[in-house]
Amino acid sequence: MVTIYILYSEIYYEPYIKNYFNILTLNKEPDGELKKYTKHIRITKQSTNDQTLTAANCAYAISNNFSNINTNINLMTLEQLDDFTQFIINNNYRINDELTQIHKNVGYNNKRLIYAFELI
Repeated sequence: MVTIYILYSEIYYEPYIKNYFNILTLNKEPDGELKKYTKHIRITKQSTNDQTLTAANCAYAISNNFSNINTNINLMTLEQLDDFTQFIINNNYRINDELTQIHKNVGYNNKRLIYAFELI
């Protein structure tokens, strides 16, 4: 059975730095080498008026530990997409263009679809 992962760009507010970042997130916890570079995080709502926490406010974010670029946060940002893509290709994952096209027609709240990929 093939497991499909969806990579998103999602707005993340870092309260300690008081700044917004476009981070890379996944739809689920991955198998394979990528698993040790992911962590389940809370996505802070952009509006401070609504502080309700639900599962929709969480995401699997990707640590930037394997990237040569340092950011103010320990998470991969959209600017590091090339590093992430190189990592997954070098670690037995394959980008699935057909599924990416199918998922482009689906709405995802505050997320922006980047591509679908699978472990081979």
